[in-house]
Amino acid sequence: MLILLLIVLFGGSFFFFANLHPHRTGAITSALFFGLSILLLVLNMGTHLGSTKTTNNNRQTIRPTSTSQGVQLLVYQPLGTTNNERVYVYNGDQKSPLPGKRGLAKTTRVASSVTTTNAKHATLTLTTTKYTYQNQLAKVLFAIPGTKLATTQQVAHFTVPKSWLVLSSKQATRLKQAAANPTN
Repeated sequence: MLILLLIVLFGGSFFFFANLHPHRTGAITSALFFGLSILLLVLNMGTHLGSTKTTNNNRQTIRPTSTSQGVQLLVYQPLGTTNNERVYVYNGDQKSPLPGKRGLAKTTRVASSVTTTNAKHATLTLTTTKYTYQNQLAKVLFAIPGTKLATTQQVAHFTVPKSWLVLSSKQATRLKQAAANPTN
């Protein structure tokens, strides 16, 4: 918005000032402001000028994806061949507005960890770090309509009781088949 105003001021200095001196002053002033605004936009894109990092923690109780022979399961599906990326499948909290709704915690570009504790209930803590504008002036200067500020990091941390098993989808299928066959 500031750039458009400066372009109008720069062009207007040629048409509205008949005298040569105000014409030069207006053109030089608008050119300097135009250059400064471009520099500020470049700094905003490169170093996130006008924004700060804020962290938001969202903790929720989760239920097992399935129960096999009294064992509660947290199931994940590895992505790719390196097993570095996973998609965890879990059931949301019964007290949530949509009880029994399955959740997916996709760990692509998201760090994840699973901790086993003596707790009674399993929890998922999702920590999100993202950029937010420092103040309203920074938002007016740098906000482009329809765009969102970048999320820098997401960490999904599952805390499960010792009675739970954390298995891949293949392992969970094999456990289900083994439990269904009475000779095993």
